[in-house]
Amino acid sequence: MISGGLWARNIFKDSTPLTPLVSIVTVTFNAEQFLEQALDSILNQTYGNFELIVIDGGSIDRTIDIIRQRDDVIDFWVSEKDLGIYDAMNKGLQLARGRWIGFKNADDWYVSNAIENLVQATLLNEAEVFYGNSYSVLNESPLEVSPFFTDHNTLGIGPGIDHRSVFFLTEFHNKIPFDLSFKLAADFDVFCRMREYGAKFFHLDSFISYKRFGGASDGVIILKETFRINLKYSGVFFAVYSAGKSLFSFYFLQIMNFTLKIFLGNKRFYAFKSRKLA
Repeated sequence: MISGGLWARNIFKDSTPLTPLVSIVTVTFNAEQFLEQALDSILNQTYGNFELIVIDGGSIDRTIDIIRQRDDVIDFWVSEKDLGIYDAMNKGLQLARGRWIGFKNADDWYVSNAIENLVQATLLNEAEVFYGNSYSVLNESPLEVSPFFTDHNTLGIGPGIDHRSVFFLTEFHNKIPFDLSFKLAADFDVFCRMREYGAKFFHLDSFISYKRFGGASDGVIILKETFRINLKYSGVFFAVYSAGKSLFSFYFLQIMNFTLKIFLGNKRFYAFKSRKLA
């Protein structure tokens, strides 16, 4: 195990009533391709009172070098073998000192005022879970995105919540950690358990994160886990209905995108599906 960061020098940050400390946990494993962008999107936030915790699973590429280059601005980082992404996220959760906590994947990134928008919302509203919308990245040069609008009222049957754009009350999340029996959908399970526990959800009317396609959770396999979760918390009918709707939507979208690309061509297809950002 190797570790570092500001905590190793006994440098810690504190909360105040108007500037609560926000913990951001980034979990990594052989993430050299996109990690710098993810970390810098956190370090360059317009809100200053946050701590960055990086949990690495024992990378053997340039990941540790990238982290060490930011050793004087990362609050804590550690590299050691773990049991997967949700085990790493639980480690970060246990370490977090902030009043609020968010998780940023190594291949996604925040908009520049994501944390500031969160803090402003928490000062005006009471909730245990705050979440916003996300941009799905279609093309990176130039940056073209498709807006992904979220709604906690549609958990299991619609857009639901994108975990990349969520901030939790840390004390509350510690009571409901990630279930390691799920490999792809433990975040969805957490949302459902929090709902059962009586958590209040608040939707931020803003975009929080950019998310890339191609991760494990973009595939059909995740539907098996979401079916188990829906079966447990919402019953057989809802679980079957949700799985059928998700499968139909998945394949319908694939067919429609394929057809549009044929008729429009790639350039006009991306123009049709996206909005360009500077």
